[in-house]
Amino acid sequence: MGHNHSHPTGSKNILIAFFLNATFAVIEFIGGYLTNSVAIYSDALHDLGDSIALLFSYFAEKLSHKEADSKFTYGYRRFSVLSALINGIILLSGSLFVIYEAVNRLSSPEAVKPEGMLALAILGIVVNSIAAYRLSKDSGINQRMVMLHLLEDILGWVAVFIVSIVLLFKPWYILDSILSILISIVILRGVYKNVVKVGEIFLQKFPNDLKISQIEEKIKEHSIVKDVHAIKGWSLDEDNFYLSFHVSLPEGTILKDIDQLKQSIKGILFDYNVQHSTIEFESCDNDGCNYKS
Repeated sequence: MGHNHSHPTGSKNILIAFFLNATFAVIEFIGGYLTNSVAIYSDALHDLGDSIALLFSYFAEKLSHKEADSKFTYGYRRFSVLSALINGIILLSGSLFVIYEAVNRLSSPEAVKPEGMLALAILGIVVNSIAAYRLSKDSGINQRMVMLHLLEDILGWVAVFIVSIVLLFKPWYILDSILSILISIVILRGVYKNVVKVGEIFLQKFPNDLKISQIEEKIKEHSIVKDVHAIKGWSLDEDNFYLSFHVSLPEGTILKDIDQLKQSIKGILFDYNVQHSTIEFESCDNDGCNYKS
């Protein structure tokens, strides 16, 4: 029994998207230098971060198929969380640097070459659209997160496209700096949300998506269950959780009934993506239940 969200072409499409993004990031850095556009530099840094994220996502996708072993007893899912953290640090550093450069240019805007910006914008829209189309065929947390990055890239390049057309007719070079700041702020907003989520996972915060009240209610539907308590949980990644708790049963409950109850509870937990669980059973007599944490 299992929920298999991986597809055989998933890692292949991520790798294709990586090569497209990495190649274009190099072109952007060169184009940013030739056009003197800080907006192009900002998107180049963004694409570089996306490329690293794609590369880590590729390896995480490959590692996710490995079974748990003596070194990683809970499996390899945390590698995708680690890649998100590294990607967040890169994007955070790059975005802050771009904002610093752009703010310095606001007071004395430098001339840019809109023709080059326009050509890069068209190429950027095409490249990111191809990569997004490839990944739209797959499902899974890695693919969904990368898709969001690529859609964000497409919107960024549409903005560069519009600004470059304006600059063809009006020498409003300050628009380049303003655009780069706006792109960086959008990136920082996404980075902040992702880094907070990654931090919560590493700090073993109880998963927000785990509906514990519903789980308790379903477990207590079993006639022999008197109480559920000492509930503790954490996340392996965004979609897979660990849960431990105690279940109180009537004194004298036979082992066969306990085993059947345990299998039923495991089935309930699996429906909530709880891949690992520890259940302790306690007996209750006429004087009540002895709770232990």
